[in-house]
Amino acid sequence: MSKLHGKSVLLGIGIGIILTAMLGIIFFLGYTPDMDEAKVKKLAKQYGMVEPSEQEIPLFISIAEGDSITNITNKLTELGIIDNIVSFQIKIVNCNAKNKIMPGIYEFRGNESEDEIIDILIGSND
Repeated sequence: MSKLHGKSVLLGIGIGIILTAMLGIIFFLGYTPDMDEAKVKKLAKQYGMVEPSEQEIPLFISIAEGDSITNITNKLTELGIIDNIVSFQIKIVNCNAKNKIMPGIYEFRGNESEDEIIDILIGSND
């Protein structure tokens, strides 16, 4: 058996690194990312991450006569006011607020807690 020489090992490692770098360049040749700034902002807004300048804009929700709790929570979720539909619905039922929500147009800042949202919806903060 022959003994491995240090120069041969280093030469093999060097050639491997060079080949890997060349394959990486070939693989990513012509690659363009599908995300741009507008797309990132849209996704961030969708996940409830808003810029500080956008936090001052009031959010309005219209509740019609006969809207169910599911419809109301879906509207609140679409505006980004609540995150978890199921937990909010459970909280409404536990607070006995299900039948206290009156039809109308409600204004939110977007940073209210679930308890504050329920208070606004049943009109107890007036």
